[in-house]
Amino acid sequence: MARAIALSDIHGCNRTLLAMLDLLAVSKADTLYFLGDYVDRGPDSKGVIDTIWRMQSEGYQVHCLMGNHEAMTVKDYDEARLTGRADLGDAHLLSSFFARSILEVPVEYLNWMRNLPRFAEIPGYILVHAGLNFNEQDPFSNQDSLIWIRDWYNDLNREWLEDRLIVHGHTPISVEAVKTMFKRHAELPVQDIDSGAVFYTSNIYGKLCAFDLTNRALVFQPNVEYL
Repeated sequence: MARAIALSDIHGCNRTLLAMLDLLAVSKADTLYFLGDYVDRGPDSKGVIDTIWRMQSEGYQVHCLMGNHEAMTVKDYDEARLTGRADLGDAHLLSSFFARSILEVPVEYLNWMRNLPRFAEIPGYILVHAGLNFNEQDPFSNQDSLIWIRDWYNDLNREWLEDRLIVHGHTPISVEAVKTMFKRHAELPVQDIDSGAVFYTSNIYGKLCAFDLTNRALVFQPNVEYL
């Protein structure tokens, strides 16, 4: 059966992403939703984007949202163009491009990040990087909140949400906390799937989480970048 699957916060961990795709046995009948933060912190930001582009070129159904780290990268690039500053951009990201400056990152990668949408709606779900600002009449209207907001659960508007589940990343929580949230959807219709994949030395993080939206199942892949 074709599946819809959400992943978030890969943060340059391309080997871990590839291991997760193998673990999931992803086929071209499946639809993948990546919820942002492909870059920074981990060793291969370029490789993560290249993997996504390769899958799309091969006919896999892959949809990508913007995370705050993509927004920061674009902002750094724009500022560097205006000021000539050479100290902008995440060092790990630059290393993955063999770049000495953010201005040496190929513009097609910057344009891709710049044009990513900030949320997606599919039957039964709202997908977003960080969350929704329910202090707004239209929670989708605050573009910054979609990629930056934290501590928003207490403002949740269940009448507006109806029977949908919000799936997001951005705020790393322990693997056990991800699992606990999964058991409590009736109480809190939200699922954080950022289990801190890039924090490979941690006892409570260090796993990439995938949420099989079709079958309501969580899958975890340990970080394998440095094995």
